Amino acid sequence: MIQNMLMNIFFRSLFIQSSLNYPRMQNLGFCYAVIPLLKHLKLTRLKKAEFLKRHLQLFNTHPYLSGAIIASVVREELRCEGGEMEPVVRLKNTFMAPYAALGDPLFSGALKPLCSTVSVLLAFMGFLFTPLVFLLLFNPLHLWIRIKSFLKGYREGNAAFSYISALNLPRLTGMVRLIGLVAAGFLAAFVLFSYGNEWEAKSSDHIVFSAAGLLFILGCHALIKAGISQTFLLYSSVGLILFVSWILC
Repeated sequence: MIQNMLMNIFFRSLFIQSSLNYPRMQNLGFCYAVIPLLKHLKLTRLKKAEFLKRHLQLFNTHPYLSGAIIASVVREELRCEGGEMEPVVRLKNTFMAPYAALGDPLFSGALKPLCSTVSVLLAFMGFLFTPLVFLLLFNPLHLWIRIKSFLKGYREGNAAFSYISALNLPRLTGMVRLIGLVAAGFLAAFVLFSYGNEWEAKSSDHIVFSAAGLLFILGCHALIKAGISQTFLLYSSVGLILFVSWILC
């Protein structure tokens, strides 16, 4: 019974962003996710109303890390059934901001740009199933973190934050961004090399175009060492690639 309820809650947590609203952000998605718990608890009509009111308050965190908070809340609700619910409210308010701060740079600022860059590179190479490649690159990591953090949240409650800390997401974010920059460099080199081949009969600049990609990668590495933001370099690289492509077309 508990296992089925938890599976249902986890599945519902995947849709926490589907009803995002400006006044209270993810509150409707959060409440929708914990409805199976409400059905499981033996509460009076008044207590059920308090349950819904409690989980319709403002809630906003990174959706891929929301499962850890939802599972921790489920554990606290079961532990405090019919009693003082202040720990539940405090838990939500305490962890939603740190989880958002950890998740946004990794998933939105590093992993998505990396997967997008690799997919665009494959598209330039004529690979037909590029959208599928993007999904296969992006989904395994975030689904693994979602499932593991949900299980840790239910098993350990507040202590689930130690699992998120042990992942060392800032370090992982830096690694993913660096790989993304390398991929962007290969993309730039491929575009310039391909158009350089087309221009070979018309111009003596073929060697320059072929070497530009390598110089671009080395330049990005030097700028990172000098303290330039990797995010800034990543988006600047995309802009440069689009500009060069437009010029060459």
